Amino acid sequence: MPYHKEDINSDNQINILPMIDIIFAILSFLIVSSLYLTRVDTIPLDLPKASTSVRLDKNFITVSIDKSGNLFINKIRTELHDMKVKVVNLTNGNKNLVVLNADKNISHGYVIRVLDMLRSIDGLKIGVSTNSID
Repeated sequence: MPYHKEDINSDNQINILPMIDIIFAILSFLIVSSLYLTRVDTIPLDLPKASTSVRLDKNFITVSIDKSGNLFINKIRTELHDMKVKVVNLTNGNKNLVVLNADKNISHGYVIRVLDMLRSIDGLKIGVSTNSID
């Protein structure tokens, strides 16, 4: 097969622009799709609003009370008299924070009973969940 003189002396080049376009498209897809990944560990509640609300990204146990008075621990329905044992079983060295989520229309007395039972557990840190005022 005869070679032409211009083929032997020509400089070969690799064009990386199409590869950069594909990598940029994949990266932008991953960024946009990651915006929709959120961790939701609660049941739907109408939380009260507070101006001092702070968002926590720590590992914690959620105790929720819906507007009907149903009690949930990490989205699993439970009874008030079983709550203390279940929370103690879920706590360990790095997971000793409990966040109490209570619907704003629930009886104040019931929330205090749940809070009092949680406070009887030694070494437990308790937070109350609210929505921020925007």
